[in-house]
Amino acid sequence: MSGFRRFIPYLAALSVLAAVAVTATLASVASAAPPNDTVAAAANRPVSSQSALAAQSAQASASRASAAALASASAAAASASASASASAKAAAAASAAAKAAAAPRDTAGLETAALRAAGVPCDIHAVACVSLSKQEAWLLRDGKVVYGPVHVATGRAGLPTPTGNFHVWYKVVNGWSTTYDAPMPYSVFFYKGDAFHEDPVTVRSHGCVHLSLQNAEYFYHFLHYGDLVEVRR
Repeated sequence: MSGFRRFIPYLAALSVLAAVAVTATLASVASAAPPNDTVAAAANRPVSSQSALAAQSAQASASRASAAALASASAAAASASASASASAKAAAAASAAAKAAAAPRDTAGLETAALRAAGVPCDIHAVACVSLSKQEAWLLRDGKVVYGPVHVATGRAGLPTPTGNFHVWYKVVNGWSTTYDAPMPYSVFFYKGDAFHEDPVTVRSHGCVHLSLQNAEYFYHFLHYGDLVEVRR
């Protein structure tokens, strides 16, 4: 026991030395390690940079996608506009063709070559034809002249015979004009009070078509109710 006591001072010195060594080591480690803020900043810098790069990449991708979508929409709108314009033009052309097809035809302009060669100014559907400029009249059947031309006297100045297409609506052998208190033998009425009838062909009428007695009788028997009468200039 006395021998152990002899080593106590040495053990105490060793303990002190060991404590000093440990303290020195800890101080060295502490001085080598960066402060907590520095470590955090060092750790945060790469993360922030990566986040910024990722955000920039995402924004660029979004911009490219937006530009592509805008270009696609513009192309689609242009295509739709061109298609609508073409459809509108086609519809306008179809409408014009339909109107042209539906337009009424001037039957007075459908003369056949044979009728024109014969000098008849009426179309092939006429049964009686009158020319005011020539003061002549014809009777036709199926577009062919069967009687005429015969000399006539039509309306005077101020009371002209009307031009146009008419139909026989009344016939009377012994006709009488109540307006002018005069006879109208073999009257064939085609327009209101105007008729083919016998009267001097040297005297202009009040709108009727004067015929000689022979011609008036022939017209009376040839023409029937509803027959087309054409009066041309």
